[in-house]
Parts: sequence; C-alpha cells; structure tokens
Amino acid sequence: MKIELELEEIRNIQNLIISRVNELREKISNDIDREEEIKEIIRYYKKLVKKIENQI
Repeated sequence: MKIELELEEIRNIQNLIISRVNELREKISNDIDREEEIKEIIRYYKKLVKKIENQI
C-alpha cells in the first residue's frame, strides 16, 4: 500500500520518531534490565527515519 503525504507531514513524522528515540535513550539509563530491548526499538526507529529520508 502506498500513501501520499505532504512534505511538512513527513517532516512532522520524522520529528516524532526522533523525539521518541531520544526518550528511549533516556530510558536506557534508567532501566538497565530492558536495555537490549530498548536498543532494538531505537534501531528500528532509526531505520524508519532513514527510509523516510531516502524517499523524500
């Protein structure tokens, strides 16, 4: 499925993802037990951002 978004909407999505990554990085320092799980989530989000950037 393909959707069409305005450039501004795409940038907003990128910013939301980046904000979430930053929140998760902060959480890593507070939750050592879930560190690997949180790192996996961050990697996934970073891949999404990269994919978005490649399509703009």
